[in-house]
Amino acid sequence: MRVNVLTPGFTTSNGAAFLFPLVVHKNALRDLSIDVRLRSRSARDLTDCDVLAIDSKEFRSEWGDQQSETGDLISSYRHAGAKIVWFDTTDSTGTLQAPVLPVVDKYLKAQLLADRTRYTERVYGGRVHSEFYNRTAGIADDGMPAVDETISKDDLSKLGVSWNSGLADYSTFGPLRMGLYRRLALARLLQYPGAIEAPRSPRPNNLSARFGAGYNRATVRYQREKIRELLSREFDTQKLGRKGYIKELRRTKVVLSPFGWGEITLKDFEVFLTGGMLLKPSMDHMQTWPNFYEKHVTYLPHGWDLSDLKERIEWAIENVSDRQAMAEEGQRRYIEHTSGPDAAEKFSKHLSEVLQT
Repeated sequence: MRVNVLTPGFTTSNGAAFLFPLVVHKNALRDLSIDVRLRSRSARDLTDCDVLAIDSKEFRSEWGDQQSETGDLISSYRHAGAKIVWFDTTDSTGTLQAPVLPVVDKYLKAQLLADRTRYTERVYGGRVHSEFYNRTAGIADDGMPAVDETISKDDLSKLGVSWNSGLADYSTFGPLRMGLYRRLALARLLQYPGAIEAPRSPRPNNLSARFGAGYNRATVRYQREKIRELLSREFDTQKLGRKGYIKELRRTKVVLSPFGWGEITLKDFEVFLTGGMLLKPSMDHMQTWPNFYEKHVTYLPHGWDLSDLKERIEWAIENVSDRQAMAEEGQRRYIEHTSGPDAAEKFSKHLSEVLQT
């Protein structure tokens, strides 16, 4: 099976995470007769393939203003004979790019709502956590689109889960290496790191809760602002430089990782690598692959209303054995799908399944 991937390349963090395993596992994919080739829009052989996989970032700047023209272009690819698979590389479970569904054969996203029928309804702000804070706290996104576009029930069958942004390099110098790859295209720059620190290593710091909150949507930044308000007297929530930040994670028992534009954040994977226990708002509402988010197994959940946040922090600090067990399983599962000996096989089989269903 020849798979051409229409993509702008390693231009965003999500886009890089989408492409990373396709490059690193290229040989393993060929062993399963999947020949993956990254292509630009001008490539003469763009539609000379069995599957044309489209990275949604390719049309990031033109989809809104040129929706009709973009739809016609994608339809032309489909009429050329290739199966068209749209890879939505946006952050959250929400924000489906609904207008593209009628012109593609499959719509894959890194994370989807477990209840997919919700996509046939309007969701405030296009995110279920935006909707939650609008409904429970009265937070509104003034002057901005407040609802997501719906999809038809007929298009629900096209939805599927691709892979989440965890499948990239989040070690200390990982972002630097991916930036170099963008300019130099040297495959040896891309490799999965091993664990940076063991969960049972000495950890003098109880909690790390460093994050930005500068989102232009009030419903997105509200959770982080509220957490800062709750914790600012006890913990420093300001961001650090990369080296200092990774060093702090290696020495910390519990790491808090709030939602941002999406529920999954890159911090989650930095925590798995550095061996702390991940503390996050509950992820029960979503499906993703790999499943790094099994509550009380790979991470400790807290409520979206934050009413139990301090209680969860105290519990995790005091219950050493349970905390370390979660940290160990989170790290084990993450390594299994990245630098583990069977990681290439697991990814290749997953890609084969989602392309053929």
